[in-house]
Amino acid sequence: MRSLKILLSLFLSILFFNSRSFAQSEADAPQKPRIDITTRPWYHYIKDDIGNIKIPSVKEFKLNNGIPVYFVFSDSVPVVNAQIFIEGGAFEVADEKLGLQSLWGDMVTFSGSDGLTRDALSKYLDERATAFAFKAELERSYFSIRSLAHFFGKDLTTLFSVLESPRFYGDDLEILRTRTLKALDERDQNPATWASLGLSQVYWKGTLRARYATMRTVKNIQRQDLIQWHKKMWRAERFTIAVSGSIDFKKLKEALEKTFGKLTFDKGAKVDLSPIKVLPTAKTNSVYLLPKDIPQTTLFYKAPGVAHSSEDYYALRLFDFLLGGDSFNSELTQIIRTEKGWAYTAYSSFETDDFTGSVFLFTQTANTNLPQVIPTIDKILAEPQKFITKPKIEQAKTSLKNKFVFLFESPSQYLQLYLRLKWDGLSDNYLENYIKNLSKVSEADVLRVAQKYYRPENFTILVCGPKNVYEKRSALRPNSATLLEIEK
Repeated sequence: MRSLKILLSLFLSILFFNSRSFAQSEADAPQKPRIDITTRPWYHYIKDDIGNIKIPSVKEFKLNNGIPVYFVFSDSVPVVNAQIFIEGGAFEVADEKLGLQSLWGDMVTFSGSDGLTRDALSKYLDERATAFAFKAELERSYFSIRSLAHFFGKDLTTLFSVLESPRFYGDDLEILRTRTLKALDERDQNPATWASLGLSQVYWKGTLRARYATMRTVKNIQRQDLIQWHKKMWRAERFTIAVSGSIDFKKLKEALEKTFGKLTFDKGAKVDLSPIKVLPTAKTNSVYLLPKDIPQTTLFYKAPGVAHSSEDYYALRLFDFLLGGDSFNSELTQIIRTEKGWAYTAYSSFETDDFTGSVFLFTQTANTNLPQVIPTIDKILAEPQKFITKPKIEQAKTSLKNKFVFLFESPSQYLQLYLRLKWDGLSDNYLENYIKNLSKVSEADVLRVAQKYYRPENFTILVCGPKNVYEKRSALRPNSATLLEIEK
């Protein structure tokens, strides 16, 4: 044991001596000049500065017949994305045929044409890895084509022939109708989706925005309805074309003129969008119960917001971030999830367009928690000054500024954003000034917006859960919930 102690002592002495010698040699050695890391090109990523962002250039032009085209060149990958936006559509469908717009688009991209049958179209797309899809929206819908750059010219010509003259075969209609009906039959199995439908019913009651497709209306759709609908939708004056990717501008224009450019454009047949420019009709400070025998209740709050062009937009954007838009540090998440443990998800969001907007909150919680959750949310909304602070606002600004760069990650995604901003009536330099305008927002601005748009009594509440799940605990809310039934 004694010999072991001697060896350990000797080892520590040598180690101490060597470390002193090393330190002395370092001190005696000539010092190298320190590198100024602020000159490094990556330095702006670790401070509150995202650097200069190069916003993609959008080339705007019209085909000879008048169809507007928007183009962004990008050769980062040899791919071309084209989107054919069709103005109007879903809101123009008759009440008894709701679902027609979606079924029409699905038929066009699935059934092919007389010259390219369903199986031939599927084989053509698969062999070339070309994507051909449709998305239906209330105000505008669109067909999308994604091609490898060297296939795009041929793909555009081929798929234009399908778009122009789809075959709408009866057998194909029944295949897609069956798929659609199955999806609608299963729709109420997702409480969030079912509750969202119920919320639209009460929030937009009596307007075109409250309508939705049901199993009954989809069953009403016949092949002749699709043929007539195609004649109504396939009009050049309804089209806006957006193309991004690796294609020469001259070749793109030639390809578009040979296809869409040959269509007749009637300037006097502009689509009237005014029927959907409506304000919500819901009674504020009301609670609706959509009954569903489930162990976890879905809860929605919704209230009027602002149009995208509103001066309050930037302050609202920041308040939403603090309230629930930031999934981990927001007030809703911290209180409802972290502190109380009542829900895994609790968030807020908002919608805007060229006419109106809305703000909403969402969470799902065990049925036994609901009586406590509602008054807690009401208290959070009633006391925004408790979590609106200058440091938190600055943190929100930094986060939103850093996220801003991702708007330009995909040329196709950016081009769609560019068009939506234009349709919302915003100026061409909106994105250029976005960070500057966000930076101008003060603590007082955020508090004012919170107290104006997020007052608890502004909201319509939708609860989806068992019939007896609602219990009045908030002095603000009604004694009982109005029972709501919606069609499947």
